[in-house]
Amino acid sequence: MAKPVPPPPLEQTVREFRDIREDYQYDDSIFNEDPDRVALVKYIVNNRLNLVDRTLIILYADCQNYRELGKRLGVSHTTVFKEIRRIRRDIMRQYEELNKNPK
Repeated sequence: MAKPVPPPPLEQTVREFRDIREDYQYDDSIFNEDPDRVALVKYIVNNRLNLVDRTLIILYADCQNYRELGKRLGVSHTTVFKEIRRIRRDIMRQYEELNKNPK
C-alpha cells in the first residue's frame, strides 16, 4: 500500500493562495470587461465572504478537485465537498439578494 503524501507546508500553501488570489481580485474600474453577473460574483467572493470561505472557494476554483484540495489542506475530500457546497449556496443566496436589491 502506498504511503499517503503529506500536505505541503503551510507557508507554501499560503504563498500559492496569495498568487491565486491576485488572479481573482474584484475590479470595479470602468474598464472591467467582465459580464455583470461575473463581476457580481467576484464582488461577493472578495467583499462579502469571510476570510476562510474566500480562501477555500478561491483554492477550489484554482484546482477544481476535492481530493487534491483536501490533500493540500490536510482534510478529507468529503469535508472539502461539504464546505464548498455550503459556500456556493451562500454565494448564490447573496447573488439573488443583490439582484433583487441592486445598489
